[in-house]
Amino acid sequence: MTVATHSRFLTVGTGAIGAYYTWRMQQSGRCHVTAVCRSNYEAVLAKGVEIQTVAWGEGPHVFKPDHVVKTVPNETYDYIIVCMKALPDVYSIADIIAPAVEASPNASIVLIQNGIGVEDPIKARFPRNPILSSIAYIGVTQNEAGVVYHSGAVQRIVTGLFEPIEGVDTASALQVFTDICKDGGLETVVADDIQNYRWQKLVWNGAMNPICILSDLWTVSNVLANEKYTEMAWTTKREIAALAEALGYPMPPTLVDVSMATSRRLADGYKASMVVDLEEGRPMEIEVIMTNPIRIAEEHNLTHIIPTWYQLYKDLIKYIDERQKAN
Repeated sequence: MTVATHSRFLTVGTGAIGAYYTWRMQQSGRCHVTAVCRSNYEAVLAKGVEIQTVAWGEGPHVFKPDHVVKTVPNETYDYIIVCMKALPDVYSIADIIAPAVEASPNASIVLIQNGIGVEDPIKARFPRNPILSSIAYIGVTQNEAGVVYHSGAVQRIVTGLFEPIEGVDTASALQVFTDICKDGGLETVVADDIQNYRWQKLVWNGAMNPICILSDLWTVSNVLANEKYTEMAWTTKREIAALAEALGYPMPPTLVDVSMATSRRLADGYKASMVVDLEEGRPMEIEVIMTNPIRIAEEHNLTHIIPTWYQLYKDLIKYIDERQKAN
């Protein structure tokens, strides 16, 4: 693979995550960025994205993409970076990015998304494009169009190759991308087994999202101030970690302890992503965060390992169904 002086990046989904990470990649001086914006298109086109962060000095910090567009262009790119939520029951990521991928047979597709199984529909549709599966560890929100707030100083990205492809230099594709991330100042981890990291992050997402909703406590701090639901969080996280182990993904022995400690350090009033989506009337990532891994557990006859989580899943589906009927 010949490394161009400037790689052509297309960011699909320039919300809080997409804007922050692509801003840092652009700061490497090694890429030109086209940003696909939807609800924030006018704001980003007019003045870019204001990044409110203490991680890079006082600022002001403004991310100005080289190009701002409303839809995915039929143009050639080196990297197509997907930062949209994985909602396979609402829309097809493969359909959305198809114009750019079809124009870019050698492009790498970077999936910065939560959940299990997010790569499968992309692999099925575009089997010859390298898929760089990535996980974001960062606290960012876009409370108004074109303004992104970064909480704390953590700005980590974990990236690994989903699968090797015969005859394709996937190693170089991974190295160039992660080098650009590093040069942009992101804490960058290159993972040999990215699925292990996906399961590690699922330990938090899979437990705290349903518990925050079903407890009717909504915020992480409220949950951890309640003895019953704190114990439920411990139990559920241990079950998810045990399921990962049973499926062949060794978990760090301190993972659950660290996950709980991280939860306690979150700002008062912090809400898990599904809570925010529920409040805003948006679709939630139930399929990739809960349905897919639980389906895997069922297929491997491992649901006995996750009794608490399995019941939380059933209760959440029932809760959402009843809420939709009531509305």
